[in-house]
Amino acid sequence: MNYITKPAKEFRALLPSGYKKRKVTISPAESVQLRDLNWSGGTRSEYVLVRLVDGARIEARMLNEPAPWENAAEGKTVKTQPGIAIVRHGYFCGQPSVATIYVHPADMPKVLA
Repeated sequence: MNYITKPAKEFRALLPSGYKKRKVTISPAESVQLRDLNWSGGTRSEYVLVRLVDGARIEARMLNEPAPWENAAEGKTVKTQPGIAIVRHGYFCGQPSVATIYVHPADMPKVLA
């Protein structure tokens, strides 16, 4: 998969509040597979949909169900849409992980500008 690492300060509007890492990963993708939605060995991912224009969060409860028996989204594939970013953040081995911002390939020039 192709990706670019950039300073997080350039993308604060897209990142969750309280994000403290110095870097983010930007990845062009036509779809994103939701994985690690449940805690497992200190690892968990959370996904947020964000409008690129203004950084507004879009409610997507199905992306982050609270318990494994309710989490039908694990392993599902979500298509990216122009103008909407899918931001993955969470924990890896109990430590905050670097966020990945997935954008539709058509939006890559706008996001990197």
